[in-house]
Amino acid sequence: MSPPRVRAALAAGLMATAVAAGCLTAGTAQATTGPAVTDGTYDFTARLTTGDDQRACSGVLVDARWVATAASCFADDLGAGPVAAGKPKWKTTAVLGASPDAGNTFDVVEIAPRTDRDVVLARLDRPADAVTVPFATTAPTAGEELTAVGFGRTKDAWVPDTRHTAAFTVQSVSGTTLALDGKTDDDAICAGDAGGPLLRQKDGKFELVALASQSWQGGCWGSDPAETRNDAVSPRLDDAALRTWVRETREQLREVVYAADVSGDGRSDLVVLSKDGEITVRTARATVATRPGDPLYHFNPPVHRSAGWSNFLGQEGKGRLYFADVNGDNKADLIVHETNGDIAVRTNKGTYFDSGTHWSAGWSNFLGHEGKGRLYFADINGDNKADLIVHETNGDIAVRTNKGTYFDSGTHWSAGWSNFLGHEGKGRLYFADINGDNKADLIVHETNGDIAVRTNKGTYFDSGTHWSAGWSNFLGHPKGGLHFADVNADGKADLLVRTADGRIEVRRNTGTYFQLLDGDDWV
Repeated sequence: MSPPRVRAALAAGLMATAVAAGCLTAGTAQATTGPAVTDGTYDFTARLTTGDDQRACSGVLVDARWVATAASCFADDLGAGPVAAGKPKWKTTAVLGASPDAGNTFDVVEIAPRTDRDVVLARLDRPADAVTVPFATTAPTAGEELTAVGFGRTKDAWVPDTRHTAAFTVQSVSGTTLALDGKTDDDAICAGDAGGPLLRQKDGKFELVALASQSWQGGCWGSDPAETRNDAVSPRLDDAALRTWVRETREQLREVVYAADVSGDGRSDLVVLSKDGEITVRTARATVATRPGDPLYHFNPPVHRSAGWSNFLGQEGKGRLYFADVNGDNKADLIVHETNGDIAVRTNKGTYFDSGTHWSAGWSNFLGHEGKGRLYFADINGDNKADLIVHETNGDIAVRTNKGTYFDSGTHWSAGWSNFLGHEGKGRLYFADINGDNKADLIVHETNGDIAVRTNKGTYFDSGTHWSAGWSNFLGHPKGGLHFADVNADGKADLLVRTADGRIEVRRNTGTYFQLLDGDDWV
């Protein structure tokens, strides 16, 4: 290796060539000069394409919803200049696995860049059903060997079809970067590899140590034939500050998820409200059964339904949205709870929600302030139309019956629920038809994590029976959430478990408890 003074000059040169090492200006996604990988060993490695095949980079899945990659891939000037957080300037897709299909192709809907190194987190439009790679927790050392994986150019291919790997030796370590050297003359980081993982193997598993970022590209297709250097500089991902930032980025509120039958096929769909105010729907669908008589279901990729709801994400005092069948056509409508307390219903028109009609007013103290009231919408009287359920600050529950264009003045149904008003770590209430009699029951989520069902008796809820336990970590963001909705179209609400990383697990209603069956880890 060069002495320290010369190496400093080399780092400046690398910075100047970061564009070529980081992203392509034309063509599709590419890979590293080492051997091709055709099995599923590195399926956590992503191929990122920006614009109309204008740029290509690599990345690595670090969470079901997040890919880590190089921030320079999203810079305006092909690798130079600052990168703004938020929605990418150009449409960007990420493909996990060897070849693209509907199941492993994702849109990047948000990016969160670091300011101290060439790293960005790219959020996918839905959770990926793939293995993720944990961040290393110990620093790399000089002489350590790491494996690079990427979709960049090779020695003899401009557009390879598969991932390639290369071996690198750590030369030196700084506060935020590594200096690397290819183990052999055939090991280099090429254009299109930027953002790809540099991995350590520990106890038979991979750890993510750094990302590909800058290289001399010695031996890469299209590089200067006289260039033989394969040194590289990569941003570190092992330090505590980086890991803290990743955790905080993932835990920020970015979307609100609802479960409701929007398509009208009897199966509950996922409705997602993103932080930019867009509503998308992921419809439930049956797939090929793995056991006789036991169909499985999954959620389709998201489809746009509406926009302009960024003030309805559940911020204290801001508006709220609900989804329930208000007009009795078996399709969930959009119920809008304005900051002034008004409630309007936007009817489901099959592919959109209409402009809405006013139904009620006076609910400004029911917008999520801690300890204030809560509203729910569910069919309590069995007429196939959602009623308004009012949870007062004193813990009383009243039902206001749906009269077709308004909700009546209400009747008292239950009391004693003042600790179930949404305080962090306190209990939660839900309303859904658990026993299949077409009337919503009261589901009680206790602070100790127990779940009990109180059956709807026509004018009150009974004293309840125990159904499940162990859900104390699902009593408020960012731990995860529970939803109760009929996913398999048997007329009885199932338990949908949404984890903090965005995955959905369905536990089916068996009549007395919720059961997790093989294959029911949905996405």
